Amino acid sequence: MAARMLGRLLLAAALVAGAAFPCAAASTINRVAEGTWTEARTDNFVVLTNAGESRARYLVQNLEDFRRLVIQATNLEIESNPLPFHIVALVGAGHLKSLIGADNVFGAFQQSYRGGLAAVNLAARAPDGTDSLQITYTAYGPIYRAKQNTRTVGMDGVFHEYVHYLLEIDARRRYPLWFHEGYAEFLSTFDISSDGRYKIGAPPMHRVLTLEKTRRNPLGSLLNAKGYETGHENSDFNAESWLVVHYLMADPDRRARLYAFLDRLNTPVIDTVPVFEEVFGESEQDFARHIRQYRRMAKYDVERFDRPDAPLPQPTIRMPPADEVREQLAYTLLHFSPQRNKGVELVEEAIALNPGNMRARALLAAVAIADKDMPKAEKILAEAGPAAAGDADMLSLGGELHLRRAAELVAAAKPGWEPLLATARDAYRKALTLDPDHAQSLSGIARTWLIQPGRPPDEALALVARAERLLPMNQEIGLIAAHTRLKRGEIVDAVRSYEHVVAWGRDPDTVRQARERLDAIYAIAGDGLKPAGKTTP
Repeated sequence: MAARMLGRLLLAAALVAGAAFPCAAASTINRVAEGTWTEARTDNFVVLTNAGESRARYLVQNLEDFRRLVIQATNLEIESNPLPFHIVALVGAGHLKSLIGADNVFGAFQQSYRGGLAAVNLAARAPDGTDSLQITYTAYGPIYRAKQNTRTVGMDGVFHEYVHYLLEIDARRRYPLWFHEGYAEFLSTFDISSDGRYKIGAPPMHRVLTLEKTRRNPLGSLLNAKGYETGHENSDFNAESWLVVHYLMADPDRRARLYAFLDRLNTPVIDTVPVFEEVFGESEQDFARHIRQYRRMAKYDVERFDRPDAPLPQPTIRMPPADEVREQLAYTLLHFSPQRNKGVELVEEAIALNPGNMRARALLAAVAIADKDMPKAEKILAEAGPAAAGDADMLSLGGELHLRRAAELVAAAKPGWEPLLATARDAYRKALTLDPDHAQSLSGIARTWLIQPGRPPDEALALVARAERLLPMNQEIGLIAAHTRLKRGEIVDAVRSYEHVVAWGRDPDTVRQARERLDAIYAIAGDGLKPAGKTTP
């Protein structure tokens, strides 16, 4: 599924992001939470699964191998990002649906403030292209039955969702939806051959079969798709995207042009087809014809790479207590499913099991803030007592409450906002002493300087820029960075930041704010600040 941006600058930011999903099963998630869970953790991955310890270890080791392949063989820059990839790996479609609220998917991904967040069905199966006809002879004559053979694609789904995360944290580029899905499919069939070498590029047969059965969209629809409301129309978007990516990656010249095209998209454009035609030197119609020929040939080459001899990082294995399982499942559910009440129920169960679970309390307070119930959020923070001072999320939420009070006073032209902003900054800074990569606190400090009159100091820009590097596709952070640059008088950099938010933002309110600010800048400074060839949507 597509990577989707979080909304607000809170742990509960994504509570509305899954509103398009169907409702999750009302009781299954509670039964799932009561099962036996294993956590496997390295610096790069955190796996929570109900598939047992051996499967948890296998998942992490395969992901570490895959990560080495990505660093060695791809054009992605991922090593500098310290945030881990979190994955909840479940053992059935019903379990996955209870968590993300969606049917007929292998997995789902979103960027969260803790790092990448994915949920997958390890038991998922898909056609393998080896259908057969079974004949049963009876006294009344032969009975013919078509048999569709399948293979397990659970690990493909794990790699697919992880590729979304890798594309999200590659700060050099902003990748379009078709490349997100196509490249995730291209790398998802990663394997280790019998001679110990890495393999990528094998065709996912369920996508190949889909291409044989569906009518394809025009190339322009593929290239300009912004989300699944435009990506899924008359064909399978993932299958089409995979075919285009495989074709482009199969030839060194086409691959180089692909990277050049993706670089060009860093200057946002509305219609990417003319840029595509310019970079590849052929018309949309000619390219579509070549794609059809490539599909008919069905010779999908596999690339092989030497596997490094260095040992893989070994995961730390533990059986997390029941309260932690519920908190982590709630965190995932609140990012993907519209049934917020089920997430809240899991959080409340976690707190009942362990009143000292600060992450659960912070998540509950974040839900209250998202609901604009500030008294409830304050009560939750107060009930946590002194222990809240030892948790980065709780400290950051305390900073958020003080920041919002200060903003209300500033907006009403009332006194008393200065000490509130000082208290908010102090809370954010304390959170950063506990977790230097706490993106909410990094951007929170920058926001305190946006409220305060005067030019934001260098610290504000440095901190929000650091948050951008941690979560480069989070356009809420991008909007704060743009506001900070504008208030510092760095107009050209501010315009560039606003343009990126307009082009890549998924949250309508975030995009609206960026567009309004751009329009105001252009009204004063003229269109000379616009990137060449760019028309703001």
